[in-house]
Amino acid sequence: MLDELIAAVAGGCGLRASDYTATWDGGRYDPSRTHHELVIQTNDGRRVAVQFSQEMLGNPWRPLRPIEEAFRQLQRRATPRGE
Repeated sequence: MLDELIAAVAGGCGLRASDYTATWDGGRYDPSRTHHELVIQTNDGRRVAVQFSQEMLGNPWRPLRPIEEAFRQLQRRATPRGE
């Protein structure tokens, strides 16, 4: 479910799945953890890390805003100067 949410938000920001990687907890998602980290990295090396509590991930709408903000940060950085 979260992977689909991430892909939908990325698409809304103009990124395709081939433009970025999204990695949970350093590559080893463990649902028993109380805190999680999502790192979104674009192919050109820009990255944003987002922290989530397990409680947040239990509600499909709560992670939406932080994920959107992460992609907005990547989108702003990707905009060429002068345009």
